Amino acid sequence: MQDDIKDIGTNGYGRGLGRGRGPGRRLGRGMRWMGDYSLMDVRLIEPALLAFLNEEKMHGYGLLDKLASLGLESISPSVVYRILREFEEIGLVQSDWEDERTQGPPRRVYALTKEGRSALKRAEISLRETVDRIKMILQSINNQNE
Repeated sequence: MQDDIKDIGTNGYGRGLGRGRGPGRRLGRGMRWMGDYSLMDVRLIEPALLAFLNEEKMHGYGLLDKLASLGLESISPSVVYRILREFEEIGLVQSDWEDERTQGPPRRVYALTKEGRSALKRAEISLRETVDRIKMILQSINNQNE
């Protein structure tokens, strides 16, 4: 396994051991926050998708637009669709083909299930705890800058 890790140089951020393509991939796991998106951004995608689907049924590109409104436009559509498939497999969302006739091919529309609403409640608690931790870190930074 060690043989397949390549030294990709520093790119101004120190050594990175990231693999694959996409924004931030050239940076190692612990260094993504220095790249195109933060690790926190990645962690926000799942609860954001649940929250959006709690508001209304949506198709994948609609969800991508909503993520972009949060500043997460660099997230790959394949990541969002993979999460939606995983959510469907574990029963957090269900999908159906869109009834309306569109100019393009039919699209899947996703809706939150009862289990998805429960997961959203748990995510809300976790997000509130994370916000509290972030506030403590920011306070520590502010105290050091005074």
